[in-house]
Amino acid sequence: MNLTVGAYLAAIDMGSNSFHLLIAQVHSQAWRAIYTDERKVQLAAGSEAGVLQSDAQQRALACLADFKKELAKYHITELHVVATASLRGVKNAAPFLSAVEDLLGVRPEIISGECEAELVYLGVCAGLPDENAGRSCLVVDIGGGSTELAWGCDAHMKVGVSTEVGCLRYLRYFPEGELRQEYFKAAVGAAKAMFTQALDGFPQSFWESPPSVIGCSGTLLAVEQVLLAKSGRTDGGIKLNELRSLAENLALFSSVGEVRYQGLAEDRRSIFASGVAIALALFDVLNIDTMQLSPRGLREGIIENRLAHGELAFQQGGQQQ
Repeated sequence: MNLTVGAYLAAIDMGSNSFHLLIAQVHSQAWRAIYTDERKVQLAAGSEAGVLQSDAQQRALACLADFKKELAKYHITELHVVATASLRGVKNAAPFLSAVEDLLGVRPEIISGECEAELVYLGVCAGLPDENAGRSCLVVDIGGGSTELAWGCDAHMKVGVSTEVGCLRYLRYFPEGELRQEYFKAAVGAAKAMFTQALDGFPQSFWESPPSVIGCSGTLLAVEQVLLAKSGRTDGGIKLNELRSLAENLALFSSVGEVRYQGLAEDRRSIFASGVAIALALFDVLNIDTMQLSPRGLREGIIENRLAHGELAFQQGGQQQ
C-alpha cells in the first residue's frame, strides 16, 4: 500500500521487559513522531521454561488495551506489531498472539534476532547527526531478553546478531534476588562469554577499524541517567570509569529490589544490577572507554523500514513463527 503525505503509521514493540508504542505521521521524504509511550510489562518474567505466565499475559493485554485507546484518537493507516525474544520458542505463544489479534485487529510478527538487530540499527542510524555520515558504527540494544549487536555504515547494516543476554533474563544469576559480589561477577562473566562468541562472527575489518559504539534501549539509558546524576555531567553518554564505580557501589545493596539511585525509575530497580553487569561486560569485550546513546530503537526502525521498502522487509533472516 502506498502511503500519502499526512497518513498516520503506528508501531508497537512487544519487548521482553517493556512495550513501546510509536505513532508517526508521514511527511514528504520523512516522518514525524506524533505520540510515544513506554510501559513496563515484563512479558518474559517467569518464562524460563518456555511458557508465558498468565499474569504476564494479562499485563501485556492490559497495556495493549491502553495503547488501543491512544490509537483510536488517530486515523491509523497501518499498524505494525512486532514481538521479539519474549515469544521466540515459547510453547504457548499461539493463543496469546490470537488474543492480541482479537484486541488490536493485527497479528504480531515474531521476528528473528537478526531482523530485530536490523530494525534497531535502522531506527538508530536514521536519527544520527549528519557528521556521522560515512562512519561505521556498532549499535547495541540491551533488552530484557536479548542484546542485539548491529554493525554497518550509514543505513546499510553489514552484520547483525542477537544474543540471549538480557537484564530480565539475567536475573537468574541473582538467586532469590540476592545481590552478592560473586553473583554479579558471574553475570558479567556469562555475558562476556556470550558477546565474545557473537563477535567472533564479525569480519576482521570490524576490529581493524573500530566503529563508533552507540547504545540504545531503556537499560542503557537508565544507566546513563544514574551516572549523569552522580557525576553532574551534562554531556551524556556512559564512561567506563564511572560504570566501574557504579558496579562497585552496587555492593551497598543486599538485594536487586533494594537498588535506589537518583535518576533511576522505580520500575527499573529490580533489573538495574543485571543491566549494569551486562553493560560492563560489553565495554570489556569491545575494549571501549565511552559509549554514546540514542533514544531511538526498534519502533523507529519499523517505521523507517516501512517507508523505505513499502512493507516490512529485511536484509537478513526472516520472520519466525
